[in-house]
Amino acid sequence: MQEISIRFLARRTGISASALRYYETRGLFKPQRNRAVQRRYPRLDIRRVSILIIVKKCGFRLRDIKELLAALPQNRSPTAAEWALVSKAMRAKNSASHQLTGSLGKLL
Repeated sequence: MQEISIRFLARRTGISASALRYYETRGLFKPQRNRAVQRRYPRLDIRRVSILIIVKKCGFRLRDIKELLAALPQNRSPTAAEWALVSKAMRAKNSASHQLTGSLGKLL
Protein backbone atom coordinates (compact mmCIF):
# COMPACT_ATOMS: atom_id res chain seq x y z
CA MET A 1 0.00 0.00 0.00
CA GLN A 2 1.39 3.38 -0.98
CA GLU A 3 1.92 5.77 1.92
CA ILE A 4 1.92 9.56 1.84
CA SER A 5 3.19 12.28 4.16
CA ILE A 6 0.99 14.51 6.27
CA ARG A 7 2.12 17.44 4.12
CA PHE A 8 0.95 15.71 0.93
CA LEU A 9 -2.37 14.76 2.52
CA ALA A 10 -2.90 18.30 3.79
CA ARG A 11 -2.17 19.84 0.40
CA ARG A 12 -4.28 17.32 -1.48
CA THR A 13 -7.35 17.77 0.74
CA GLY A 14 -7.03 21.42 1.75
CA ILE A 15 -6.97 20.54 5.45
CA SER A 16 -4.14 21.86 7.59
CA ALA A 17 -1.60 19.45 9.03
CA SER A 18 -2.58 20.59 12.52
CA ALA A 19 -6.21 19.66 11.80
CA LEU A 20 -5.10 16.23 10.60
CA ARG A 21 -3.12 15.75 13.82
CA TYR A 22 -6.19 16.82 15.81
CA TYR A 23 -8.39 14.32 13.97
CA GLU A 24 -5.76 11.70 14.75
CA THR A 25 -6.05 12.46 18.49
CA ARG A 26 -9.83 12.06 18.15
CA GLY A 27 -9.35 8.61 16.62
CA LEU A 28 -10.55 9.40 13.10
CA PHE A 29 -7.22 8.49 11.47
CA LYS A 30 -4.40 6.18 12.49
CA PRO A 31 -1.29 6.93 10.46
CA GLN A 32 1.73 4.66 10.67
CA ARG A 33 5.12 6.01 11.70
CA ASN A 34 8.31 5.52 9.74
CA ARG A 35 11.79 5.07 11.24
CA ALA A 36 12.14 8.84 11.60
CA VAL A 37 8.80 8.80 13.52
CA GLN A 38 7.05 10.77 10.76
CA ARG A 39 3.38 10.14 10.11
CA ARG A 40 2.71 8.08 6.98
CA TYR A 41 -0.88 7.88 5.83
CA PRO A 42 -2.27 5.28 3.44
CA ARG A 43 -3.13 6.94 0.13
CA LEU A 44 -6.73 5.84 0.73
CA ASP A 45 -6.94 8.44 3.50
CA ILE A 46 -7.28 11.15 0.83
CA ARG A 47 -10.78 9.82 0.23
CA ARG A 48 -11.49 9.43 3.95
CA VAL A 49 -10.44 13.04 4.66
CA SER A 50 -12.61 14.19 1.75
CA ILE A 51 -15.58 12.37 3.27
CA LEU A 52 -14.82 14.00 6.62
CA ILE A 53 -14.82 17.46 5.02
CA ILE A 54 -18.15 16.92 3.27
CA VAL A 55 -19.89 15.36 6.24
CA LYS A 56 -18.55 18.01 8.61
CA LYS A 57 -19.95 20.74 6.33
CA CYS A 58 -23.32 18.99 6.60
CA GLY A 59 -23.21 19.56 10.36
CA PHE A 60 -22.21 16.12 11.62
CA ARG A 61 -20.30 15.89 14.89
CA LEU A 62 -16.86 14.28 15.01
CA ARG A 63 -18.16 11.28 16.94
CA ASP A 64 -20.76 10.67 14.21
CA ILE A 65 -18.08 11.05 11.54
CA LYS A 66 -15.89 8.58 13.41
CA GLU A 67 -18.72 6.02 13.28
CA LEU A 68 -19.19 6.56 9.56
CA LEU A 69 -15.48 6.22 8.83
CA ALA A 70 -15.26 3.11 11.02
CA ALA A 71 -17.79 1.45 8.71
CA LEU A 72 -15.36 1.80 5.78
CA PRO A 73 -12.49 -0.63 5.24
CA GLN A 74 -9.08 0.59 6.40
CA ASN A 75 -6.87 -1.21 3.89
CA ARG A 76 -8.71 -1.00 0.57
CA SER A 77 -11.19 1.10 -1.37
CA PRO A 78 -14.80 0.64 -0.29
CA THR A 79 -17.12 -1.43 -2.42
CA ALA A 80 -20.36 0.01 -3.79
CA ALA A 81 -22.28 -1.86 -1.09
CA GLU A 82 -20.10 -0.37 1.66
CA TRP A 83 -20.58 3.13 0.22
CA ALA A 84 -24.32 2.51 0.14
CA LEU A 85 -24.35 1.58 3.84
CA VAL A 86 -22.41 4.72 4.80
CA SER A 87 -24.64 6.86 2.59
CA LYS A 88 -27.74 5.34 4.16
CA ALA A 89 -26.39 6.03 7.67
CA MET A 90 -25.63 9.64 6.69
CA ARG A 91 -29.14 10.14 5.35
CA ALA A 92 -30.66 8.61 8.50
CA LYS A 93 -28.67 10.89 10.80
CA ASN A 94 -29.41 13.90 8.62
CA SER A 95 -33.13 13.07 8.58
CA ALA A 96 -33.21 12.76 12.36
CA SER A 97 -31.47 16.12 12.66
CA HIS A 98 -34.01 17.78 10.33
CA GLN A 99 -36.89 16.26 12.30
CA LEU A 100 -35.46 17.64 15.54
CA THR A 101 -34.98 21.07 13.98
CA GLY A 102 -38.57 21.00 12.70
CA SER A 103 -39.86 20.05 16.14
CA LEU A 104 -37.89 22.87 17.75
CA GLY A 105 -39.24 25.29 15.15
CA LYS A 106 -42.81 24.34 16.09
CA LEU A 107 -42.09 25.12 19.74
CA LEU A 108 -40.95 28.62 18.90
